[in-house]
Amino acid sequence: MAHRARKWGQHWLASDELAEALVALVQPLPEDHFIEIGPGRGRLTEALLRYPVRITAVEIDPECHDHLLSLGYGKRLMVMNVDILAADPILPWDDGRIRLIGNLPYEISSPVLRWTARRRSNLIDAHYMLQADVAERIAASPGCRAYGLLSVLMQWEFSVHILKRLSPGAFRPEPRVRSAFVRLTPHAESATGRSAHQVAVLQAAFGHRRKMLVSALAMGGWRREVAEQACAKADLDPRARAENLSPQDFLRLGAALPEVEA
Repeated sequence: MAHRARKWGQHWLASDELAEALVALVQPLPEDHFIEIGPGRGRLTEALLRYPVRITAVEIDPECHDHLLSLGYGKRLMVMNVDILAADPILPWDDGRIRLIGNLPYEISSPVLRWTARRRSNLIDAHYMLQADVAERIAASPGCRAYGLLSVLMQWEFSVHILKRLSPGAFRPEPRVRSAFVRLTPHAESATGRSAHQVAVLQAAFGHRRKMLVSALAMGGWRREVAEQACAKADLDPRARAENLSPQDFLRLGAALPEVEA
């Protein structure tokens, strides 16, 4: 099945023991309902189903879809042959809060992370296998080299924890990069920072990340004096750079800045 994995950009777990170890980190509870993204041949799926849980498995590969149907778990395993990024209207969001899990094909990891952020209010948590550098980016703290726009977008919505780092040998076929298994836990507060305006402020700041904040905002469409006033109102140094601001700093800055003038 290696050719199937390559066709869809997948790197499947190499052993049942690894799948079981990852599921132990997830800590499934009775009656949990998981949406599993890209289950492939079902190694992680079967490890999960050793617990009294239900799974909605979303698998784009028709051959893997048929294999998952043959596993014989009845109503505990629903399998959908569809692209996860197009499946939103038919997923079981009305079935209470959901747990997400997936060994994600690396080329769709960023779109799936953004999709996950939009669904944070429906989630208990999400556990994803990611390329290690993506995991480091979303978990990075201000001042770190890996810290950037995706770090803030995800940390506005979630606490991010890297649970396990894995070498290429943990997968078949072996990827050329290292991987990491991460947990995303939605913040308890109901208000989030993902308004179009807040994202525009973030994009402007990181679009010129080596510039001083006030200069980056000016290049993003705000008049310099407006940017300076907003920095003062948000209690931020206008000479700071985006990479040194926390996610909460960006929320204050977005609240202090008016919508950019057309």
